[in-house]
Amino acid sequence: MKTNNQKINLLFFIGSFKGGGKERRLIELLSYLAAKDCYELMVVVTDPIIDFPAFYDLKITYHIIPKKWNRNDLTVFYKFYQICRQFKPDIIHTWGRVQSFYALPAVIGLRIPLVNGQITSAPPSAARLSLKRMIDRINFSFSTVILSNSRAGVTAYKPPQKKIKVIYNGISLHRFDNLPAPEQVRSKYGITTPFSVVMVASFSSNKNYELFFRIAEKVTSVRDDITFIAVGDSCNGKPAAVKLYGKLADRNPRIKLTGRISDVEAVINSCTLGVLFSNSAVHGEGISNAIIEYMSLGRPVMANDAGGTKEIVYNNVNGYLVTRQTDDEIAGLITSLIDDPEKCKAFGKAGRKIIEACFLIDKMGKDFEETYQDILEGRLKNKLSTFQPDSSLSSQTF
Repeated sequence: MKTNNQKINLLFFIGSFKGGGKERRLIELLSYLAAKDCYELMVVVTDPIIDFPAFYDLKITYHIIPKKWNRNDLTVFYKFYQICRQFKPDIIHTWGRVQSFYALPAVIGLRIPLVNGQITSAPPSAARLSLKRMIDRINFSFSTVILSNSRAGVTAYKPPQKKIKVIYNGISLHRFDNLPAPEQVRSKYGITTPFSVVMVASFSSNKNYELFFRIAEKVTSVRDDITFIAVGDSCNGKPAAVKLYGKLADRNPRIKLTGRISDVEAVINSCTLGVLFSNSAVHGEGISNAIIEYMSLGRPVMANDAGGTKEIVYNNVNGYLVTRQTDDEIAGLITSLIDDPEKCKAFGKAGRKIIEACFLIDKMGKDFEETYQDILEGRLKNKLSTFQPDSSLSSQTF
């Protein structure tokens, strides 16, 4: 740790601040650290798009390294190295596989500790000889600490156990202060039914919007009091899917697509139930920010029993975990929950308690601070022991 009131220089490297889970998580961390007077913060991105106005309010120095090519731009290595030479970070904290790889010349050449935060998911399988896995091995070998936001992520990526630390996402509950009245939000988005089901996720191959819209069609064909709302935009080459589902919404007034919006919290607050259907064949969530937002607002959750989701959603405690249920069975769970306001309220209350116990920004921020301090003070040897599953979190706790 630096002494004599010297500030600790922390450099964060992420691809962009486009709307997304890890981007939101970094914004929360930067907000926490910026309120301290012991850090000098800098952020480096390779994409100029910033979808979080709150980032500008933090007044943190940031650099954009424009890519000359969309992929495999070797000039980023040199440009990032030069930024590090000038800023002289005490720690580099990366937020992605590619960013960790680009940081290696600076990490090695300038002997800067690397906090590698690239593990934010828990894919069910990965080819051992794939290029991505090779890059992971290289990144892990030069990382001082390897962070995951779920225990499932550790199991999936299998980094060196002596370097592992799990830090759960943290959220500031102040984000939900002074939200507009639900009636006002429903009017804004044309929701005329008393009940609504929301899914907040990008249209990507990692999400199962196909299931969401199948369930929406099935439920709205027999119920006229429930609306299904998809909040998100296309990414990873999925504009055709958005267009297809848009046509479905045009035909059915109780199915809504909002696109990318800035008042996600207000929309969730106006809904009855939050769902997140992932494409579990290729993707496992780490800890989903969407689920954290549902639970923070006291909404019951339905999500896949895969990846790190079961570390935050407990079946029949704060929601339902989907395994091999049929469409009819999933639709039945949704309608039965909506028809049972007492259970709906109990699930929501349990979810809020889980957030308050394990997923607040203060806890996440302190865990990150402890990691940085342990690195600088050389205490890691005794802190990063062999990874063991955490049995302290269970449905019985809540």
